[in-house]
Amino acid sequence: MSEPNKHAAVAAEARALFVGSAGFVVLGAVAFLLLGREPVALSGRGSAGDISAMGTAVLGAGAVVAGSLQRRAPRSPQLRKSRGTRRVIDIAGLALAHACIFLLGWLALFWIFQQAFIGAVLYPVSAAVLIGTTGAVSAYAAYLSALGMTAYRLAALLAGFLVIGILTSMLTAADPQWWQKNLSALGMNSGISAVAFNFTLIVAGVVVTTLAGYSTTTLAAAATTPSELHRVRRLERGLILMGIFLACVGLFPVDERFGLHTLVASGMVVVFASLIVRIRTLVPSVSSTFAALGWVFLAVIVAAAVLWFPVGYYNLTAVELIAASLIFAWLIVLIRNLAAVDADLLSVDQSGVEPGVDQPDVPDAERPARPLA
Repeated sequence: MSEPNKHAAVAAEARALFVGSAGFVVLGAVAFLLLGREPVALSGRGSAGDISAMGTAVLGAGAVVAGSLQRRAPRSPQLRKSRGTRRVIDIAGLALAHACIFLLGWLALFWIFQQAFIGAVLYPVSAAVLIGTTGAVSAYAAYLSALGMTAYRLAALLAGFLVIGILTSMLTAADPQWWQKNLSALGMNSGISAVAFNFTLIVAGVVVTTLAGYSTTTLAAAATTPSELHRVRRLERGLILMGIFLACVGLFPVDERFGLHTLVASGMVVVFASLIVRIRTLVPSVSSTFAALGWVFLAVIVAAAVLWFPVGYYNLTAVELIAASLIFAWLIVLIRNLAAVDADLLSVDQSGVEPGVDQPDVPDAERPARPLA
């Protein structure tokens, strides 16, 4: 192990603690100034929860930017070429996703606390300390998350963000019978539920475009012929197109832009189907098991659509939930499979031995770690 990297993990933890401490001081001080001398509720307008949610969103985004900039540059000259504008977009997508998770997560947690302590209030100093603590935890976690971000972790981040955002929209829906219409009904009107739903889709679309860059960087660097590189770029463009369509579903609510909303939602399904059909051509090294899984998912979606129309067994909401769940599940599993392919490529690059060939056991602690971007 080289001397400069000997204490890299310890140094990263030290920097993360510094970032977390700064988050505590900054958000605690801001909260103390905002609260004045009056007690404050845990949840609701102007509450400790509101200040924590908005403050941690800003601090978390800043910590992600700092952590991303601290990440070491790739060793391969080909990987360095992927920086520039693409890197700025990727960092912005990461920062936005973390900010939204902290915003929705702390709002939900403080709301739960308020239900557990009905009528309870916090005095200014106690509130400032509590709010500062949320800033410390969020900044610390966001910095370390960005510093060690890989395609595996980004896929998990996308899954967690989607669950938090959609559940928040469902729980805050003004119309309790929204499910009798369609899933997009959550994005109608200008209430909290609609904002949460549409904003979740927009940010998720940005994260999917970020995933496209993370998951294809090593494949592009390992391409040895123009045709191989072209296949990788077609896969990347397909993922980016899915992200754009997903963001547009949130940008064009169904009650305001029905035609555009339907068009981009249908376009996302078409791109999804085309990637399933071509996945073994685009990435020959991906497993046949994953390729077969894609066909199963596609068959289930088609069957669900037929059961809705013309059979009438399901309503449209059920079909949309099935399709959306399977599309995102396939996308997340795709990212993990591409990351596995990348890991094999990096293993060959570092050891010169093909994966699967018997090799001496090496302790995990001594294996070189290498980020995908």
